Amino acid sequence: MKRTSFAVLAATLIAATSPALAAKTDCDVGYKKFLGQMSIYVDKMSGYELADAVRKSLDAYNSCTAGDDFSPHGVWDKILAEMQTKTKTGG
Repeated sequence: MKRTSFAVLAATLIAATSPALAAKTDCDVGYKKFLGQMSIYVDKMSGYELADAVRKSLDAYNSCTAGDDFSPHGVWDKILAEMQTKTKTGG
């Protein structure tokens, strides 16, 4: 009986933590990809604009790793679009 209870508990814990690990990996990969795409705009932006973009992107990353129910990719795409617009128009 104890062995069965332990097996059920172990299976439940594994099932509960597996999505979190997969989500964290997706968050990490997505954030690194975002930063790579963002890097082409760094020299074209003011320090304030860059800090604002980094803060927003980090908030999205933190929400992603915390398990919040949303995709940060939309936030990162919006930030990139804003950066692109600002650098084309000169700020």
